[in-house]
Amino acid sequence: MDRRPSAPTLMLLNGAPGSGKSTLAALLAAERPLALALDIDSIKHSLGGWDQDLQTSGLQARRLAVVMIRRHLADGHDVVLGQYLARTPFLEELEQLAADCGARFVEVALMLDERSLARRLRGRLAAPDRAEQAANDRFVDPEDAPQLVASIERVLTQRPRALRVDAAGSTEETLSLVDALLGSD
Repeated sequence: MDRRPSAPTLMLLNGAPGSGKSTLAALLAAERPLALALDIDSIKHSLGGWDQDLQTSGLQARRLAVVMIRRHLADGHDVVLGQYLARTPFLEELEQLAADCGARFVEVALMLDERSLARRLRGRLAAPDRAEQAANDRFVDPEDAPQLVASIERVLTQRPRALRVDAAGSTEETLSLVDALLGSD
């Protein structure tokens, strides 16, 4: 019997703000020994003046995240990344990074309809769960829900292998759906 450990996994949870990415990333990482739930927004928000230049601070946070992901995968540990990605270049970079590290790449899209997303965004504005939500929600409005949903759909037309998960239920229900897609690791 082969006793070598399985290859580490880089799991991307993509979805609009409010779809539950960060919460699910933390829960998924907690199920796996030494898995890293990486929140690029936390990295971005730790950069001085990040909100004065969202594009530059976001790109720098991604560069720093790539270094962390590469090290963690090379050490044989899983990484779970929750990040809203409305364009494919960083998705493609993450997929190549996983391949370079001999890791499995799993791309999950957390799907919400416009009404559900707007409701969640309104709830976050009223009572954010985390400091990152409060900081980011200055730039996202419930009325943005149609554009956010459409942006995820556009990305998915270019990423047909992404696994779609209905995120409209409770956190526990969505976690169960993601776990079922992943099977036993």
